[in-house]
Amino acid sequence: MMEKPEPFLPVGQTAVIHLIQRMVLSDRAGGSYLFIGPKGVGKTMAARFFAMAVNCLATSSRPCGHCEACVKILENVHPDLLTLSPEPKKQTISIEQIRQIQETLAFAPYEGKRRLVIIEPADRLGPEAANALLLTLEAPPAHTIFILVTATPYALLDTIRSRCQIIRFSPLTQEALLEVGRHHGLSLAPGDPLLEQCQGSVTHLLRLASPDQLSHDDEMEKLIVDFLTGNASRGLIETPKWAKQRTAMEEFLEQALWVVRNMWISLEGKGKNHGKRDRGALGEAVSRLKPEASERLIHLLETILEAMEDLKHNGSPELIFDMLRLEMEAVRG
Repeated sequence: MMEKPEPFLPVGQTAVIHLIQRMVLSDRAGGSYLFIGPKGVGKTMAARFFAMAVNCLATSSRPCGHCEACVKILENVHPDLLTLSPEPKKQTISIEQIRQIQETLAFAPYEGKRRLVIIEPADRLGPEAANALLLTLEAPPAHTIFILVTATPYALLDTIRSRCQIIRFSPLTQEALLEVGRHHGLSLAPGDPLLEQCQGSVTHLLRLASPDQLSHDDEMEKLIVDFLTGNASRGLIETPKWAKQRTAMEEFLEQALWVVRNMWISLEGKGKNHGKRDRGALGEAVSRLKPEASERLIHLLETILEAMEDLKHNGSPELIFDMLRLEMEAVRG
């Protein structure tokens, strides 16, 4: 039985929490850190825990969660907790935003022991912003801790990565996901297919469990099956508008990976479909495929994984979709 954690503790990241506590207790917290790991595994929550640990007014390493400093950090109103993300309708963090932070860092913390700057997602730093930040990371103020949060660390400058202490976050276990699911009111049981499909990410779990998302996934699944079986309508010859959006393409690739994987399992007769709902449409689609399609499905799985990497490296969502559509149509021969 998993011990019920404090609400400000990221579930399932015990090793990271212990590491932060040891650094704070020994007064060895450095100037810059890089929190890396999949989306939705507690990186941002751990960064706030770090801010609470160094500024808590009641304890020396494990924040109480109740003092004035802890409450302000939890409510995101502490003057010494600075967060940096792309501005609304902007794709990248600008150099102007970095300069504003640098002006603030010229002064001592207003009321805390240390100032925390959380940059998320750090891979959205524009070229000029990244170079400006690098100058600060080379000689960070003694009273400031930088935490760069990202799921794609290779998108950062090598020089930025080399100046940060890397802390790795792992995908959450199914036990941890069950704990988080219960906290959000989800009725999940051990072995629920959603726990596998979300790939250890709370973000994916909550998205997949949403009724609106279930309907959206059904639409995407139908599109994928239509491509694979030759039922795509003439209206789909043109790229859908949503395929030009990065977030929508991420969801499409995840769904495609799931569908193609289940089709291959069924075609090979290696087990039952493990979809989150009735997969009658998938079963019918598999029945139309020839046995030799198994090898093409394997190739398609590899292509989808490559497309995911291309998207992480700022590849064009529209071009990725068009390429993948051709690969899917090739499966039926």
